[in-house]
Amino acid sequence: MSATKLYYHPTHTKSEKIGWGFWLQWVLFTVSGFLVSLFFVEVGVRPYVGALSGGLGGAIVGLGQWFVLRNRIFRARWWVVVNIVAWILIGASSLGALGWIAPRTEQIWLRLFHGLINGAVVGAVLGLGQWFVLRRQVYREEWWIVANILAWGLGLSLGWAIGGFIYGTINLFIAEVVGLFVTWFFVAVVTGFVLMRSLQVK
Repeated sequence: MSATKLYYHPTHTKSEKIGWGFWLQWVLFTVSGFLVSLFFVEVGVRPYVGALSGGLGGAIVGLGQWFVLRNRIFRARWWVVVNIVAWILIGASSLGALGWIAPRTEQIWLRLFHGLINGAVVGAVLGLGQWFVLRRQVYREEWWIVANILAWGLGLSLGWAIGGFIYGTINLFIAEVVGLFVTWFFVAVVTGFVLMRSLQVK
């Protein structure tokens, strides 16, 4: 037997090829999860979006992602659980549930900087939690954590900057929601691509 690391792939899954259709579903259901969560979680400024809201929002987004993963990996039901736990932990911290938070400052450079740092922390927590579900099922699963750190760091920075720019133009808080939508879309695009490539390796 080869000494190389073994990867376990689901034997009960459909034979559907993992490709761009999977990526598109991942982006669609992740972003849709965020939009649906807005009916239950009100976007606010730190520290007013905490553990409870984070857990609720994480459950909704996680459920959407589970719908895409359910026939492709083992233990897919745990995906929702780890998303809830991760967002509760993030929301309970001094950061707050950043997926639903707009920064207080209107200075774009500060939004870029803090978005990069805070987003990287969110990505690390989420990526680590989700890694426990994906481990030994995808190729080079450790890259999932790295992908989340980069996706959330760059995505939150970009989203906060765009939200701040639009807010400065129209002076309406809906601008911050648009910025967070950009964040979730960016994260979905990056993580969906990494997950697609990881699941393609047999």
